[in-house]
Order: sequence, then C-alpha cells, then structure tokens
Amino acid sequence: MSKKLLRFLAAGMLLILVLSCVGCGGGGQQEPAGGEGEAEGEGEEVALKSEYKLTMNVSTDTCWGQGGVKFAELVNEYTGGKVNVKVYPNAQLVGGDQMRQAEMVQSGAIDFMLNSTINIAPTIPEFDVFSLPFMFPSYEAVDAVVNSEAGEKLLDVLGNYNMVGLGYGENGFRELTNNVRPIKSPDDMKGLKIRVVTPIYIDIMRALGANPIAMNWGEVFTSLQQGVIDGQENPVVGIIIPNKIYEVQKYMTNWHYSYDALVLAVNKDVWESFPAELQEQIQRAADDAMAYQIQISREGLAEGNDFLRDKGMEVTDLTPEQLAPFKELTKPVYDEYAEKVGLDIVKAFEEVVAGMQ
Repeated sequence: MSKKLLRFLAAGMLLILVLSCVGCGGGGQQEPAGGEGEAEGEGEEVALKSEYKLTMNVSTDTCWGQGGVKFAELVNEYTGGKVNVKVYPNAQLVGGDQMRQAEMVQSGAIDFMLNSTINIAPTIPEFDVFSLPFMFPSYEAVDAVVNSEAGEKLLDVLGNYNMVGLGYGENGFRELTNNVRPIKSPDDMKGLKIRVVTPIYIDIMRALGANPIAMNWGEVFTSLQQGVIDGQENPVVGIIIPNKIYEVQKYMTNWHYSYDALVLAVNKDVWESFPAELQEQIQRAADDAMAYQIQISREGLAEGNDFLRDKGMEVTDLTPEQLAPFKELTKPVYDEYAEKVGLDIVKAFEEVVAGMQ
C-alpha cells in the first residue's frame, strides 16, 4: 500500500473522530434521545405487552364473571388504552383445572386472576381462613373483616408467592343443595354424595356424615343430572342461579356454613413492570370493579331464594338453634385448619367478627 493512500485513510479516520466528539459535548451538545428538555429516564416508553391475561373459573354472565369483565374495561379506560386485559373465563387457560390458576399466576404464565379463596388455598393455605366452618355469621361480618387490617394483611401474604393482591370480591356464602331430602339436621346429611372442591370441605362433609366427592365444576351439572352425586354447595347468586342448578336439584338449605371470597391478584413481576402512574390507574380499576362486583352480587340476594322457589325448589332456612349441632360437629375441623391457616390470622379475623356481635 502506498504512503499516499495511508495518509488519506489516516486523515479520514481523524475527521470521523472529530465529528463524533462534537456531537458528544462542548458547543455542539445535542438533546437527549428522549425528547427536548427531558431529564434522563423521563418520557421513556414502557415496554408493555399487547395483552395481559386474566383467568377466572366461571362464565362472564355470572356476578363473578361480570366483575372480571368490569376490571378489564376499567383498566383500558383508566390507562388510556395503554394496558389491555383480556378475560379468559371458565378456567380456559388451565384446561378446566381451577386449582392451577394461582400457581400459573405465581409463575408468570398468567398475568391476573379473579379467583375464589377456596381455589387459592391449596397453593396458599392462609386463605382457608374464609372457609373455616361458621366463621362468619353475616355479610356485615364479612365486610368488616375484608375492610380491616386483618383483611389487608391476608392480601399481603400473596407477596410471598410472587403475587400482588389488588382487592376482594365476593362469590358469597355457600349453601347446600341436594336431590334426596330437605336438610334440617346433621342426620339428614348421612350418606349423601356431595360434590366439594378442597380438603377442608371434604373434612367438613365427613364430620357431618356425608360422602364428599371432589370434582371440577365443569363436571357438576351432568353428574347431578345423572345421579352420580346427590348434591353440591355453592353461593346462590354467584353459582347456583346462573348455572341453573335448580333444573337438577330439588332442595336447598341456607346455612351460611362457609364464605367464598374472591381475590383479584396480579403476578408480582408484571406489577413491578408497570410505572407508578399505571399502577395507580390499575389499582383504581381494581377498587371500582370489585365494588361493582360486590354490589351486583348483593342486589340479587333478596330475590334469589324467591326465584329458586318459583323454579320449584324447596328452600329451608335454618334457625340458630338448628345450626348449633352443625357447628358442634364441625368444630374439630375448624380447630385443625386454624392451625394450618395460622392462629394469628384466625385470631385477627375472629376479633373483627366478635366486634360485630
């Protein structure tokens, strides 16, 4: 290579170096890439997913399902369309296995869930506090607990499982239906095949003399229709009416033996990926959606029993005296699961309930 060519290349490299330095500082300083007058880190676009998945057990025409839909709508509205939540009902994302939802949100495979506490408890045992037999005497007692420090501390437990709790909804008190006889005493439950979901309900039914059968919800209607099971237990407005259980059951007993709360939660990593402003907007959407969900659930309570009677069901309302032997027989189950839940959580709930009486 000639000396003349080498001198030409060296001059070219020097010119490039000078121009790059002018762009980096001194009198030729350029604006940051973020835009004119923005400080470093301000105005940066957050990398959001095109869709955030929300899972729930039920169809969108239930009170529970409408709460999930409302949350998705409000998130879109409050974030100005930046966050798009898509609702997947009927446990579609887990192949109908409702117990896997909490695990999938924990792992990040699913972003959000609107899930019942009975389905969360196998993964997070503290949430079985809601299922303890005869813990809550009334909806007023439930409201006092979920709006108390005790309720907030329970949501905080989700943090230990890579989730963030955004609020409580309501599936309601779980009432008993069957096709054999009216249930007025524990003796009436002997031998009945009752569909349940989790271990605590298996133990409650056994304590009362029934034969519990664990079964996913998708199989229940056909099993009742075919006589594979005699009965089931679920909230009236949230599950029994919208799923037309009255078409395959003759008797219902209102006994408020267990309460089913809903929990709206998000994967922790997903939550922390949102800037503070979006977090505030999503939390606002959660608050408003759950308030709406509880409202429509409660509005249907007054007419629910009359509707079932009109459909031909025989509805029995147990008195406090009739409930006493049920409570006595299930007390050992209460004590056993209180240990598993954590006595500090149970005591905090009990103190709030006691303050209502």
